[in-house]
Amino acid sequence: MSWQNEPDLMARVEAARARGRLWRSVALWGPLFVGSAALLLFFFFDRLLTGGDYGGTWFLVIVLAVLSFLFGFQAAQAALDLSGGIEETTGEVTRRWSRSDSLVMRSHYIRLDSGRILRVGAQFHTNIREGDLLKVTYFPHSALAVWVERLPPAEKRVEGEPGI
Repeated sequence: MSWQNEPDLMARVEAARARGRLWRSVALWGPLFVGSAALLLFFFFDRLLTGGDYGGTWFLVIVLAVLSFLFGFQAAQAALDLSGGIEETTGEVTRRWSRSDSLVMRSHYIRLDSGRILRVGAQFHTNIREGDLLKVTYFPHSALAVWVERLPPAEKRVEGEPGI
């Protein structure tokens, strides 16, 4: 018997992988936020106090404010999930889709009947169909699914039946 046939162990492995993704997100977006926020403060006070002697323009200040917000939002979502816990929800899949978020990465999403949109791994996405009843373990702030388990329909559900 292989460790890949143990659902509890697989769920823990997936949780560790998801935490690794969150750490990488903090490591990527956190320094970009700190750098852009420092530049924002420098050029804002340069423009406000000295009239832009060091090259500060209002356009630059606005661009840096937008970038600081975007970088900070990404870093904060990951940091909140690392400091918080994992949540669980049950719902019916109303939509599933994939899209390229960048040139090299493809992300997979599901929307549950509660309206919650979650990012799932490709290994789960291939087994999910619209109308499936799922029990999903996820990080609430970044909406990153850790583990997905398919449940039988409510009228046919038997307690203890395995999922995906």
